[in-house]
Amino acid sequence: MRVIDALEQHKSLLRASRALRVSQPALSRTLQEVEEIIGAEIFERHPRGVRPNATGAVLTAGARKLLTTIRELEAQLDRLSDGQRRTIRVGALPVAAHGLLPAVLANAGEQAASLTISVIEGKTDQMIPALLSGEIDVIVGRLYPPSQQGDLADDLVRRVLYDEPISLVARSDHPLFDLPSISAADVQRYTLVLPSVSTLMERDVREILEQLGLVTDAAVQSTSVGFMRELLLSGTFVSAVPRVLVAGDLARDTMRILPVAIPGTPRPAGIIHRGPLGEAGKLLLAELQREIARLEESDIVESVA
Repeated sequence: MRVIDALEQHKSLLRASRALRVSQPALSRTLQEVEEIIGAEIFERHPRGVRPNATGAVLTAGARKLLTTIRELEAQLDRLSDGQRRTIRVGALPVAAHGLLPAVLANAGEQAASLTISVIEGKTDQMIPALLSGEIDVIVGRLYPPSQQGDLADDLVRRVLYDEPISLVARSDHPLFDLPSISAADVQRYTLVLPSVSTLMERDVREILEQLGLVTDAAVQSTSVGFMRELLLSGTFVSAVPRVLVAGDLARDTMRILPVAIPGTPRPAGIIHRGPLGEAGKLLLAELQREIARLEESDIVESVA
């Protein structure tokens, strides 16, 4: 079941074997054994990998349901063996992983003392299959429409908790802050640092920069939030990122938001989960709401209707 789920999720024998930490020949043998038991092929091979056929689609859906049931049973047994302690596995999208969850854990209230949180960082297209298969319990971060994630996401519960605006940011003593007003031309004099941690976030950032008339051809682009942050703090770089990504630096006044009007549409963020939240999920939600209220007071995130 894990092999079937991994192959459907990663669409490649090599990537699935890496995810399962087994050799590719061993995974191929397991797939062959499954197909012999079923009496038919369940994945179509093509030059770029594999994809489930009609039989494989039915088998994959069943495997995910069974895996979810098994993981829920394991969680229940863990709770029985560990008293009242609750565990939740959180799939964190990059912005939430670096800007929201650290503060949530650092400022957690007494009720969360019995909550153990396991955090797995990844992109939306990685976290949705993991949520569907039961590998994680909840996703925290930017909420994109289901149509951008594939049909499999349509039966998931999306709860909007805040809006995640994008702003231009720089270190607090950046020369731009000495100007009486800041234009796009002023910003263009400095090298831009752009995120590529998520294709969807990168697209949102570039759309805003284009509307501002900023050229990004010479920008530094990085998949590492830590690398971007180091550049911003040590040089005269400027970045366009969701404010919450650098919430800690904004709170410590090591970075500031440039007073440049940013066009754009709302960017809702929150949590995604399957069905009703359990006790651990409710505890996590309460802690998220506490931290979001604090960030709203600092204008780092915006409230939603």
